[in-house]
Amino acid sequence: MEQVFDELDRDLQKEIIMQGQFSNREMVRLHKERIDQGRTSVLMGLASFAEGVDLPGDYCKHVVIAKLPFAVPDDPLHEALSEWVEEQGGNSFFDISLPIASLRLIQACGRLLRTESDTGTVTILDKRLVTKRYGGQLLNALPPFRREIG
Repeated sequence: MEQVFDELDRDLQKEIIMQGQFSNREMVRLHKERIDQGRTSVLMGLASFAEGVDLPGDYCKHVVIAKLPFAVPDDPLHEALSEWVEEQGGNSFFDISLPIASLRLIQACGRLLRTESDTGTVTILDKRLVTKRYGGQLLNALPPFRREIG
């Protein structure tokens, strides 16, 4: 995240409130304050910022998801559960990793639509949505957004 920020144009950097600079609560407060003043504001955060943030209406018009939110494979809990599923004859990727990633993706996209009148754009940059067999499954689990794939 910081590397991407560092490579952005200085004028754009001035518009960004990046996770780690402030608490999540303070980030949201500053963002809303800027929007209420008619200024441009961009929130930049990690996966943890995709949950529990409520930005209805003009507070959120575009959500960019850089990578599909798969769990870290070496997480001890995930690793133990995966081993158990495999021992039971299951497939840990399709039985655990994919459903969890799907739920997290739905939650991240849900940052955009908080009320019935909310509109905006979700951009997912991860090419696995169109190159992997499971990409369609992830897309089909999302709300019925108009899709432009390219």
